[in-house]
Amino acid sequence: MEFYQDLGFRENPFSTFSAEEELGFIEGIFLKPLYLNTLKSDIRKGHSRFILGARGVGKTSLIYQLKSHCDESNIFSAIIDDFEGIKNTKNKSDMLVMMLEVIVRDFSIYLSKNPQAIKNLDFQDKEKLAFITDYFFRTISKSEFEKHYNRVTSYKSKNFFKNIYNRVFNKPINIAVSGSVEIVSDLIRTSFGLPDPNAGKFYKNYLPELEVENPKPKIDSKIKADDKALKLIFEDLCHVINKAGFGKPVIFFDKIDEYPTLSGNITLISGFIEELLKDTTLLLNSNYSLVFSLWDAIKGNLNSKGVRFDKIKPVNVSWSDEQLSQMLEKRLSYFSDVDAINSERILPVSSDRQSIISLASGSPRYLFRLLSVIYDQQNNTNPSVNAFEGTVVQGGMLIYCQSFEFYAVFPGKRGTKDDVMSSVNRLLRVGKIEVLTKDFAAAYKVSAQTATNYVKMQQEYGLIEKTENPDGKAYLYKIKNPIIQFLINNGIKEIAV
Repeated sequence: MEFYQDLGFRENPFSTFSAEEELGFIEGIFLKPLYLNTLKSDIRKGHSRFILGARGVGKTSLIYQLKSHCDESNIFSAIIDDFEGIKNTKNKSDMLVMMLEVIVRDFSIYLSKNPQAIKNLDFQDKEKLAFITDYFFRTISKSEFEKHYNRVTSYKSKNFFKNIYNRVFNKPINIAVSGSVEIVSDLIRTSFGLPDPNAGKFYKNYLPELEVENPKPKIDSKIKADDKALKLIFEDLCHVINKAGFGKPVIFFDKIDEYPTLSGNITLISGFIEELLKDTTLLLNSNYSLVFSLWDAIKGNLNSKGVRFDKIKPVNVSWSDEQLSQMLEKRLSYFSDVDAINSERILPVSSDRQSIISLASGSPRYLFRLLSVIYDQQNNTNPSVNAFEGTVVQGGMLIYCQSFEFYAVFPGKRGTKDDVMSSVNRLLRVGKIEVLTKDFAAAYKVSAQTATNYVKMQQEYGLIEKTENPDGKAYLYKIKNPIIQFLINNGIKEIAV
């Protein structure tokens, strides 16, 4: 018998803690914020939005909730969360091309499920769609197309070629069934009965000054380097999607700060996305909605670079301890086998429950990661119980805190003397919840100025905050981060970098 069954669950409720792993049951565990209905209404109407929040706070879960709403409302939407190949700076053209490629690909899949929507388009619309498909449908393999088909339609095709080639494209095509088969723009275009885009030289609508006999591929580079042309094409594509009966398109941008080449650095992340976010004519166009999920640590940088948070309404994702407790209860109830299990049942000690919520620091992801550690410790120690034992809970919390990925939460560079881990270990070495500047000077045998610099760095990271000093002679600082507090209270002087 599995340990989770002894606890009263049909499966382990703490085995996953990211939105991507929980898509199949996200509705059953997601706590809907008060602003969710307003946000749904805004994007339906073509209003672009910024979603801001700390890492692990649930921005991706919110994106998937909004996309689910779009799907249920027959609104075309697409998620862009892979930025491979995009330059780190001066990349607006690259971003626009990527947007067009993703939308063309996913809209082709939408049409494959609803081919009758083509009938809603007049000949000019079909000509536009043919041109855009011809130029922006990136050739992909059979397996890639199947992956995107399953993601867009939320349906796993058991017989891909039978469904796609016979049912989806409505005509049998004799091809060799192998992983090397590629899906190309001509196949997509002809399957939907769209005209030959080169016959009408439709590109002249976007580059009227261009005179060439054979436009493709000679004009590819010109179009893909012309921001104005790309924006016109994007707007036309959104009009076509709307006229086909799929509402005003909604494009979600997620995981920008996780793009590997940016190394989690706030300056690099800000520089990567700033050109697109500063284009207010693009973002304020009411024919579509662009929704950006952004790490809140980069907001200051973007503000200073001219991103208009005063014009594009930001939505701040955050959770109180009470809301985290509600999330925990909802998850436990969802995974309960028969009777609804609550937190008191598996965590009978009230102070343990409070400590776990506190250590989560407002993050659903870290709440369930912590509980996953505790679950594993109990399973390895004594699985023949129906609740977590107090000593196991304390040990699990200590393991979690000692291995906590501060680099994943706080901006900074590995290897520099002033990164976040240096600041954390300085606080641990001092070993006090409330500290004075002189405590750093004494612990590290440094000058008052150097100690002041340590304090300043920790304030910038948000690890400490100034508090009232009873004697009024020197500034007193209190450690804000509950994980560092927990480590100090348990006598930990250093954690591994």
